[in-house]
Amino acid sequence: MLRTRLILALNCVMTNISGPALGQFAPPKPGVFARAEDQQRARLLTTRCADVDVGRGCYRYDGRLIREYPCTYHIQTNVIGSLPTDQCYKMEMSRRYRGVWVDEFEGQRFIPENTSPPEWPRTDPKSPGWRERFEQARLATIWFNTSRVKFDQRTRQRGGKWFIEFFGRKTLYSGAYGHLGMSGQEIIVDRVILLRECPKTGVCR
Repeated sequence: MLRTRLILALNCVMTNISGPALGQFAPPKPGVFARAEDQQRARLLTTRCADVDVGRGCYRYDGRLIREYPCTYHIQTNVIGSLPTDQCYKMEMSRRYRGVWVDEFEGQRFIPENTSPPEWPRTDPKSPGWRERFEQARLATIWFNTSRVKFDQRTRQRGGKWFIEFFGRKTLYSGAYGHLGMSGQEIIVDRVILLRECPKTGVCR
């Protein structure tokens, strides 16, 4: 999945498709990355590779030359891995959060307390203003990364909603996080303080 997403993103960049049309696949700004080498990769994304660049920031895939995306590395031929979010991107300092964790397959989301979930456009994608409303909702969505903490088996049943209080770190800059880059921010959970399942009806708190 990651390899496919990166190849699509880079192909779009290399064919000079405009930023608004790309949406979450627009070239990232260098300043969002934590490491200097990834900042430099971001600066070069729109620069075409030459044969002499292979192995020095470029690689071959399906007969094409492709720029290496920031924070990626080659696991083996044609298989690309990516650094964890907090090693790749600049992060805010850890702080306390409260809100609702929506635990769905490929749809981990966090909705901070006293806020409403973003409204995704339901009209035809070709209708005027659809792209702007879509991007607004995407940027307001927070991907919820619970990979650093352990939960019991009951908690990890997909499709649930939980009220959660925790210490965590949020990405410093908006970008394309989570599944297919469909979230504008990401929070990494470092330590859970409180967790309780939301009722089927009524307010979750």
